[in-house]
Amino acid sequence: MLWLFFSLFVPHHLAIGLLTGVTPGYLGYDLVHYYLHHGRPFAEHLREMKSYHLDHHYKDANLGYGITTKIWDRIFGTVLS
Repeated sequence: MLWLFFSLFVPHHLAIGLLTGVTPGYLGYDLVHYYLHHGRPFAEHLREMKSYHLDHHYKDANLGYGITTKIWDRIFGTVLS
C-alpha cells in the first residue's frame, strides 16, 4: 500500500528506495516510542527522554515532540521547559 503511494509521485526505482528507508525508520521510531511508554530504560539518556516524552503527553501536548532527541524541538522552538 505504501509502495503504491510512493509510486504515484516518483519512478518505480525511487519508490522502492524510499520504501526501504522509510519502513525501518518508522519501525525504529515506533519501537523506541513503545519502549519509552512501557519499558524501564537503562541508559541515562533514555530515562531523560522517557520523562521528557511523558511530559509531552501529560503536561503540554503542543510542545516536546522529540522521542529520541530534543534537536528538532530546539530547531522548531517546541522544547518543554
